[in-house]
Amino acid sequence: DQKLFAGLLIKCVVQLELIQTIDNIVFYPATSKKEDAEHMAAAQVPSDLLTTLLSVKYKALCSLSHSLCVTIFLGFKGKSKPNLLKQETSSLACCLRILFRMYVDENRQDSWDSIQQRLLSVCSEALAYFITVNSESHREAWTNLLLLLLTKTLKLSDEKVR
Repeated sequence: DQKLFAGLLIKCVVQLELIQTIDNIVFYPATSKKEDAEHMAAAQVPSDLLTTLLSVKYKALCSLSHSLCVTIFLGFKGKSKPNLLKQETSSLACCLRILFRMYVDENRQDSWDSIQQRLLSVCSEALAYFITVNSESHREAWTNLLLLLLTKTLKLSDEKVR
């Protein structure tokens, strides 16, 4: 059991490293961190202004409805389960950044329909999953993900949101 546990633990660490490497290759480390800081700053906007901004895109967000199983379940025995929250949030953030970038990239115009479907699916599953999370620390870990999703959605043209 210890050997199996150690092997799975190594795989979890490698997976996180791969997620971070992809994010760094595509966006450069400084870009993702700067973007996260901008989202946090945007969240500091007075709530009535933020509510007004969000209401513009509210109907599009309301149309998102699927379930998400982002969390990876591994067959660990006993009470010891790995904390894969970092893998969950990092992989979803990287995926969202890539999809949103592709969706506004003029060079990918011929693929926008398929990108849009994938983006809608990922966003709706993420939101559906988030509302099922009961742990306060788990919900807090998702703060940057929600800010990323909402900020990127707000930056889309009204035509793209429709």
